[in-house]
Amino acid sequence: MLEELKEAHQKAWGILMRLLMLIGPFAVYGLLLMFFWFVYPPHEGFALFSFSPQYLVLLGLLLVYLIPPFGKETVIPVALLGGEALINLIATVTGIVLDPASVTGFPLWVIVIGIVGLDIAVSAFVTLNFNLLLKIPGVGRFIRWIMRGADNIIQSKPWVKSLSSTGLLLFMYIPFQGSGALTSSVIARLLNYPPIFAIGLVTFGSLLSTLSIGLGLSSILALWEVNPVLGILMAAALLGLIILFALSWGKIVNKLQNRSHE
Repeated sequence: MLEELKEAHQKAWGILMRLLMLIGPFAVYGLLLMFFWFVYPPHEGFALFSFSPQYLVLLGLLLVYLIPPFGKETVIPVALLGGEALINLIATVTGIVLDPASVTGFPLWVIVIGIVGLDIAVSAFVTLNFNLLLKIPGVGRFIRWIMRGADNIIQSKPWVKSLSSTGLLLFMYIPFQGSGALTSSVIARLLNYPPIFAIGLVTFGSLLSTLSIGLGLSSILALWEVNPVLGILMAAALLGLIILFALSWGKIVNKLQNRSHE
């Protein structure tokens, strides 16, 4: 009798944990979106199922962020600048046309929390439910398609595997085509990283890349307001650093590839 109760308790606990792993990541992110609803409340007050244009645009940007080929390098500058660029991006992807006068740019803290939080939710959902997702019709096929792409990335960019966690962190940080929380999480599972370690790498990489793009552009805009020449010099300096990093990184990658062929 005790064994049956213990087995029933274990089954109930297993079901509860599975539900938490399935629902938890996006339920927590839903609370974050609710927080943003209070930050950008409807004009008529806090009425249920009523949304301000600014809030709808924020949701649209987060949706655009999930759709390839858009990523941080597209969404963050547009979100910071606002205006026509922001409205045009939303209209292109969603078909929703808004009045540019009713929508302004977003502060950096909103962009960082929104994007990094979304990356954490995606990574947690994939890594915690990876084996289960593979068994679900349709979803499993999509995950396997991501796995094939991730495997191709590992083959074409062997430094990701050669550098272990550092390689995966750099892959998450550098805006390659196909990089992001979803692909990075799948690569982490292919490399047999524990879920908590994979989520941590994705979180750290997302935070670094979001802050790098956001702070860099914010600095350029701030200097531009003081003196356009300073803004141009800052942009040129950042571009030079990016080119220098790319050249240095290219040499490192070539050395790693040569070693892997030896």
